Amino acid sequence: METFVEQVETCATENSSLLGSDTTALNTFLTKYPELSVPFNANVSSYLEKIPFLQDLKASKLSVLATMCQYEAMDSDCTVFEENAVANKFYILLSGKATVLAPQWVGSSSLLQQSLEWGNYDDRSSSSIIVAGLKSGDYFGETSLFVNTNRTCTIRTTEKCLFISVGKKTFENFCAVCPQLKEKMREVMKQRMVSKLSSLGIPFLDGIPPSSMQLLTDQVEVQDYNEGEIIFSEGDVGNRFYIVVHGGVKVEKVERNEPLSVHDNLDHIGITRTDSTRNLGILKAGNYFGEMALVSDTPRSATVTSVDKTILLSVDKDSFRTIFANNPNSFSEFTLRLLQGSSELKHLLGHSLGMQTFRSFMKQNFAEENVDFWNSVNEFKNSKHDQEETRNRANNIFDTFCKEGAKSQVNLSYDMRSNIEKSLSEPSIHHNIFDESLNEIYKLMVRDNYARFKQTSEFVDFFKYLGILLEKE
Repeated sequence: METFVEQVETCATENSSLLGSDTTALNTFLTKYPELSVPFNANVSSYLEKIPFLQDLKASKLSVLATMCQYEAMDSDCTVFEENAVANKFYILLSGKATVLAPQWVGSSSLLQQSLEWGNYDDRSSSSIIVAGLKSGDYFGETSLFVNTNRTCTIRTTEKCLFISVGKKTFENFCAVCPQLKEKMREVMKQRMVSKLSSLGIPFLDGIPPSSMQLLTDQVEVQDYNEGEIIFSEGDVGNRFYIVVHGGVKVEKVERNEPLSVHDNLDHIGITRTDSTRNLGILKAGNYFGEMALVSDTPRSATVTSVDKTILLSVDKDSFRTIFANNPNSFSEFTLRLLQGSSELKHLLGHSLGMQTFRSFMKQNFAEENVDFWNSVNEFKNSKHDQEETRNRANNIFDTFCKEGAKSQVNLSYDMRSNIEKSLSEPSIHHNIFDESLNEIYKLMVRDNYARFKQTSEFVDFFKYLGILLEKE
């Protein structure tokens, strides 16, 4: 490795101006600006070795990478880079302070995208345009080293700063002599992306156990696309599931213009029938697509194309089924996507956010006790307790929802209440004790409330939040 270092040749790749200094002049400069003395005297390798994807490198290779770094000094209130600028450098802040700025964080989509820009700072607030602070030892911009994407936020100095930076081409040259590094970096980035998806409460990940999340991290692949690239086309065989991490994709479906009859051929007069393309909408960071072809074993039902520089996480068919098959929330969401506006109330109630949205609607109509009863009974049916605890829980449900004059009384007939009360007095309590009353309340909600709920903006907004593009009927 020492031989390799000696053979490294530094040459200008464009017209350049260099500042040089001997030891005496440098010491004079550092005396005048003592805040810069520590980083100049420190070993750059000591900063590099603290970065997760570089921690496994041998000291000799870190030394090589250190020689390939550049110092960049900036005054206070200078821009390191701006949002949407071309990303081609990775930075470590050696001295000084800087801030991460964004126009405004709007939900999990922006949070997810902007989290790619800096790797080791977690104190972020959505209440201000300043969304993070950077101090000595923090690093940012590493995503640019292995995917093609523009900057997702702006970095500005708040005092005099000294950085070391590594350009993308320089890093690729280093990876040529250290090929395992790029794979290590990709694994770290995958871990961060999946962790961020989970922490942001992306709905379809709710309820997935840690073991399945680890499997998702292990099996997922990071894929980047330039604007206008097709991810898959309508009619293709479905073999992967995709999550948008950065950028966006458009979903389009071909509308077939069928002839009026078997004799309706207008070619002889120079008129041809052409199919039209219908834009179903745009999916942004945090949205997902491609699952229905895997669930139903049918060809792709639409064409998906990137609308910007886009980063996707994808998993193959077998991993997808292993990760999501036993997660009720994910299953409900896939069913909602398949049925869309034809979804039944039970599908909505099977989804945690769907349950909350419908309950909010019912509360506005002074009928939230029906949703609460549905939820309490289903929790009771799925619980596993000894007889004493089962009896206590059943009595609590009866006293809260079924008993005459109860605070949250639901509309049950006298005979139905009497049958439940009789069952509660028996030696053994069964988990199906409320089944008849549950079916009655469900029918009531479907008949009196669900049809009206489907006409509200809340219904449309719920599907939009999940990234489900409702087709107009």
